[in-house]
Amino acid sequence: MTNELWALVAFLLTFIGLVLMYRYFGKEGLFVWVAVGTVIANIQVTKSVELFGITATLGNVLFASIYLATDILNDRYGRTIAKKAVWLGFASAIIMTVLMTTSLQFIPTSTDIAQESMKTLFGVVPRIVLGSIIAYIIGQYVDVYLFNFIKKYFASERTFIIRAYGSTIFSSIVDTALFSIIAFTGLMPNAVVFEIFITTYIFKLASTLFNIPFGYWAKTYHKEIQ
Repeated sequence: MTNELWALVAFLLTFIGLVLMYRYFGKEGLFVWVAVGTVIANIQVTKSVELFGITATLGNVLFASIYLATDILNDRYGRTIAKKAVWLGFASAIIMTVLMTTSLQFIPTSTDIAQESMKTLFGVVPRIVLGSIIAYIIGQYVDVYLFNFIKKYFASERTFIIRAYGSTIFSSIVDTALFSIIAFTGLMPNAVVFEIFITTYIFKLASTLFNIPFGYWAKTYHKEIQ
């Protein structure tokens, strides 16, 4: 299959998976989704692919699903619960980074087959890790704040789309800009850094525009919380 078809498969698997986690495990399922998704997305982002003629990194769809998960938590359970999910994702990324960096320090045996591959995945430049973590925590906090602000004016069940789109579209700009600036400024020409920002944001935005139906689907469960 082409990369574009695999992108569609990945999109469907990601958001159907999110809905099922909420359907069967409630808010705890979304906590797990945010924590595990943050770890996986930070691994996926090390792989570059070409989609629709544009070079991009993986992980954008999964990051978009994390924003949707926190929006559902915010809408159903309130800002405090949404922030708890944000910090769980942050802690998961830190734990993964610390433990895998420690693992790389062990001297492998002559028959080891994993060290070089692990170095490729987890021996990332500290600036990239730092950029990802800072962008994640600030972007998620902006998302939670904007979602609650918009909800003051559009609070009905039908206007969830306005709350989700409005908060995620703007918070993704903050997230993507911070990551691009912290991770790549000084390492690449400014024009390349700007291109990374634009292409990454385009794919995050595309994922956001098409994921809201899954948010409405998820919200058909556990309606007694309302």
